[in-house]
Amino acid sequence: MSTYKQLNFISYIAFLMLTLTIMLPTGILAEEVNTPNSVKISVTLDPALQSKLNPNDTLFVYARAAQGSRMPLAVVRKTAGDLPLETQLDASMGMMPQMSMNNFPQIVLLARISASGNAIPQAGDLIGETGVIEWQKLDKSVAIVINKLH
Repeated sequence: MSTYKQLNFISYIAFLMLTLTIMLPTGILAEEVNTPNSVKISVTLDPALQSKLNPNDTLFVYARAAQGSRMPLAVVRKTAGDLPLETQLDASMGMMPQMSMNNFPQIVLLARISASGNAIPQAGDLIGETGVIEWQKLDKSVAIVINKLH
């Protein structure tokens, strides 16, 4: 990777971390809004990983585009102690107008438990994700089972 691309990537990560650091604790991204353009999500933990769970760890539930940027399109931040969790994500939860769920008909939903509370995935995180879904065509809740160790 060229130095320019490395700096560009590092700048992108720094921007993402700064945005999440500012917005998540204030609840700007964590509000559950009932709109017709939302996806309801049920998050559970695989019992095989129960021994690795610290209820005070940070739980991120987020959507990202199935193709393209890996920047979250919508995020909810909770604690691992909130599991099992029923929540929802919608197009109003984007960090930038061009990164709205409405602009991406195919998304992947993820749930990640982070001991560090860091927005960037790290070794030891517990992760669950869906395959590619067409979220605007859903008529029921989507289940995410946290079942992998990062």
